[in-house]
Amino acid sequence: MPRTPQYDRPAPPGYVYADEASRLTGRAIETLYKDRQKAPEDNPGPKSETLNRKAVWRLTDIAEWLEQQMNPQLDPERAAESRPPEPRRPRKTSQARRTKRPAKAYDSAA
Repeated sequence: MPRTPQYDRPAPPGYVYADEASRLTGRAIETLYKDRQKAPEDNPGPKSETLNRKAVWRLTDIAEWLEQQMNPQLDPERAAESRPPEPRRPRKTSQARRTKRPAKAYDSAA
């Protein structure tokens, strides 16, 4: 189990370390660090930076990310790809199954 990072001094003004970013976003610390490794266009989390060899998150970036999560914008290019769900097929009843395949008689002499 990963340890919670311990810091000897507070984060610079306007920034937070991973433990506070985790509390603000509701994402696990490990998830925030994994998101840092992804390409910016594939990163599902808030943007992060490195200051003094430590990962930090801007409070403005976290607030922007949270706002985006609450009010997602529909991408007009991908809107055409969505379609309604397929209609459900009615379930076959056991009576219908019996009429199609009669049960074979059990032959005890065999």
